[in-house]
Amino acid sequence: MRVFLDVSKLWDEELTVTKAAEDLKMNSRTLTTIKKGTERGNWETLVKLARYFSDRHGRKIALEELLRIEED
Repeated sequence: MRVFLDVSKLWDEELTVTKAAEDLKMNSRTLTTIKKGTERGNWETLVKLARYFSDRHGRKIALEELLRIEED
């Protein structure tokens, strides 16, 4: 099994990486990697992203929604 941190489905077209990086106080390169999907991440980042996209979408985003799971 492979698990990826992937926020592409939650990313609005008008949201720039620069704006999100400022809002989240994160490095824009890290955020670009996360937007494309990465197997790396930490719990703090997951929680931060879930809260951020919950605010942007006006609903609670579960941590599972940030993950893409591929079975072997």
